[in-house]
Amino acid sequence: MLEAYRFGVPEGPHRAPWTPEYHREAVHVYSESLPWSYQRDVAKLFRDSLSAMAGRSIPSDLAEDWAIVTAYMREAARSIEDWLASGEPRLDRSGPAESPELTLSNPRVVHWDALAGLTTQDGSRRLKDACVAVKQYFDAEAPPSLKASERLMLERLASGAAIADVAAELGYSERSMYRELSKLWDKLGVSGRAAGVHKATAEGLID
Repeated sequence: MLEAYRFGVPEGPHRAPWTPEYHREAVHVYSESLPWSYQRDVAKLFRDSLSAMAGRSIPSDLAEDWAIVTAYMREAARSIEDWLASGEPRLDRSGPAESPELTLSNPRVVHWDALAGLTTQDGSRRLKDACVAVKQYFDAEAPPSLKASERLMLERLASGAAIADVAAELGYSERSMYRELSKLWDKLGVSGRAAGVHKATAEGLID
């Protein structure tokens, strides 16, 4: 939505695009573009996300961002569910009650300019900042994903194999193997072999 303002979209009245008032209007924009089934799936995704986030212990400095993101998802889901239950939404008012499905030959586009026109730049920016903060929190919590070669390195080292032997098995020179391991330790956030093997085992990154 922030991009829309750069192209001259005027600001709207809602300063907080995570409130019921904003979403009661935003749902009309979704209905102009998206099939009922897609809107229903978005609402379910938000409900599932809220369930996953419920009761989590978070840092105090994330509390405001967390509240904004959860309010956005809760109110979006509620407004979509209420809108669908009303039987009003349809892409073509003269067409069938259920709009066509999304396909490559029948794409749909959410009118972000229309959504931007419901709120303010400051409101859009605050929502974006909150979403980024919450995403970074989850990203930091998530264990790193390992490539197959990295997993094999760790499994061989965990079995007690010498680095020279692992290098030969994987087709590295010993010097190249140390470089690869240095990158792997950085990725895992550890200082060396023992800590790397311990972390990978504890977090289930290797068997």
